[in-house]
Amino acid sequence: MAKKRIVIIGGGFGGVKCARTLCRSLRAHDAELVLFNRENHLVFSPLLADAVGSTLNIMDVIVPLRQMLPGVVCRTEEVRQIDLAKNEVEFEGYDSHPRRLSYDHLVIACGNISNLNVVPGMADHAFPLKTVGDAAVLRTQVLQQLEKAEVCDDPERRRWLLSFIVVGGGYSGVEAAGEINDLVRGSRRFFPHINADDISVTIIHSRDKLLPEISPQLREFARIKMAEAGITIKLNARVQLATGEGVGLPDGFVHGGTIVCTIGSTTAPVLARLDAPKEKGRLLTEPDLRLKGRANVWAIGDCANIINAHDGQPSPPTGQFAEREGRQCADNIVRTLRDEATRPFSFRVLGQLCSIGGHCAVAEMFGFKLSGFLAWFTWRGVYLFKLPSWSRRIQVGFDWAWLLVFPRDLSHLKTDVTERVTHAHFEPGDIIFKQGDSPSNFYVIEQGEVEVIRTSPTAPQGEILSVLSAGNFFGENSLLNQEPRTASVRARTAVEVVVMGRNVFTTVSQSLAPLKLAIAQALTRRSSKFWQQRPEALATLQRFSLAEFIEPAPQPLLKPTDTLLQVTRAFAEHTPDFFFISRDGIRLEGIVTLTDLLRAQGQASPPETTAEQIMTKMPIAIFEADTPVVAAAVFRENGLKYLPVVADQATRRIVGFVRARKLMARVLQEMGTSSAAS
Repeated sequence: MAKKRIVIIGGGFGGVKCARTLCRSLRAHDAELVLFNRENHLVFSPLLADAVGSTLNIMDVIVPLRQMLPGVVCRTEEVRQIDLAKNEVEFEGYDSHPRRLSYDHLVIACGNISNLNVVPGMADHAFPLKTVGDAAVLRTQVLQQLEKAEVCDDPERRRWLLSFIVVGGGYSGVEAAGEINDLVRGSRRFFPHINADDISVTIIHSRDKLLPEISPQLREFARIKMAEAGITIKLNARVQLATGEGVGLPDGFVHGGTIVCTIGSTTAPVLARLDAPKEKGRLLTEPDLRLKGRANVWAIGDCANIINAHDGQPSPPTGQFAEREGRQCADNIVRTLRDEATRPFSFRVLGQLCSIGGHCAVAEMFGFKLSGFLAWFTWRGVYLFKLPSWSRRIQVGFDWAWLLVFPRDLSHLKTDVTERVTHAHFEPGDIIFKQGDSPSNFYVIEQGEVEVIRTSPTAPQGEILSVLSAGNFFGENSLLNQEPRTASVRARTAVEVVVMGRNVFTTVSQSLAPLKLAIAQALTRRSSKFWQQRPEALATLQRFSLAEFIEPAPQPLLKPTDTLLQVTRAFAEHTPDFFFISRDGIRLEGIVTLTDLLRAQGQASPPETTAEQIMTKMPIAIFEADTPVVAAAVFRENGLKYLPVVADQATRRIVGFVRARKLMARVLQEMGTSSAAS
């Protein structure tokens, strides 16, 4: 038999089991085995929650692939493309240049990747739990929250710091919640200023049942035991958004300083680019695990939609199925090389195990149902012997035995990143930073609006200084002057911001000329003593109400679906130089100006171009309850000539608009009249 090259993409349970089985079944001169995996180790994912809860050392949940697979060529380059026609994979080489490797057989076992973007704001504010790096960062976060809470003198803030929200009530979510709860409550004796009532751990699950994979009896046992341990369980609750303060549900908001997300996954990029039959992003396979329509390409694990011949049902994305698929795939490849008939994948589930914290677990093994300490002991024993090496089994067994006598390790390495650029999501009313806070970040608004608020002896509740919209930035003054924040910034609408760390801001602002100029102009504009130099103008504005300046919305109201021809006709037949865009004639969706129209005409846009394509979407607007002082600040900050007025943020019902010229003319008139009278 000519020497064959078998390439495996993915170093998870399925890929590793496939490689080990092939090593035992094939001689070195019969086949070359190559395994691609971005990390040089296998992550034993069922124990990630234990690493978070400090019952295991972080390094004990990973096993080096090179030591596990001595007969396999292990490569950490990332596979970018699969060329099925040429039987080649393209990967990124050590020098970042693309390279290609041919194969005789290809096993796709790359699994899925986390996708927290399924919920707005989740990717910005939640901690995933899929890799050993995720576990390390989350463990550090939990311990840092304990340290902060211990010295916090604000009881409400202390409770927020010690509130942990776990999104997802499957195995990962339940085990993570149990371990975090045990870690925080079990360590409380080392933090004398933390009370038991300060701590809360909440599981939020979108279904009506916790752990839907197990029997109702064990499911109910798990629910009761976790509730007794102090864990709150919210069922039939779908998280709609995440912010820095917590998560939003259809019926309210759950506050918490730490959000853990165990839901949300998406197809790996290499599979998204692969032209092959898929169902909901998973590769379709033949009964023997071959990729549909391919004789030498196989798919196993989470990335594949495999029908189990035992019951005719799709195989679930679990570790025990991935291992059996890996073994079956290897056996079928060997049969193919020997011109023997392949066999369909068939596997009967051996059991289900889930730790729920407090030395308790639930288990179903070979038809028997176990719960409590016996199930926990069984769970530990099963997973101990599923570890792939005796050295790792001894290490993990020692760690578990040690914790039966001694407390958990509370030491942690700080993982704060000084120089960073991230994103953040805030809901209306959320405080982005407070007046008096120390400066740390610079913010650029991507979507939505914020309001700048300052408290003073004459305005203890705070007065709105300005409203900033998409494209604007804030936070630069305190960073440059190294002084506390001189005002608070609050989200006026749902807002997305780019957050730039201090060092990144300093570097970019000094080297990028357009940003440097924009910051200089903003500093000049915002630091000038405008109202202090014109106290009579401010006093005049404060005597007015906004209603005195509101003019009716320009007619007609255009629709987003109106064509360029209809928009042109509106400008030709009516005098306003802008029109509001509204689908239902009530809610403001955009503004189209004469400048927008001329730009579209200059770009030779086709006649079927719609108003939605050329308008300013969700333009900055002031509310009916705002004051003329707010309107003047917005005019000045944004350089506008007119501002839409809406009833409120929730409805954005069109009320009318305010002209800067009319506002200023009225102020000057009143000031002139007062001067003449004096």
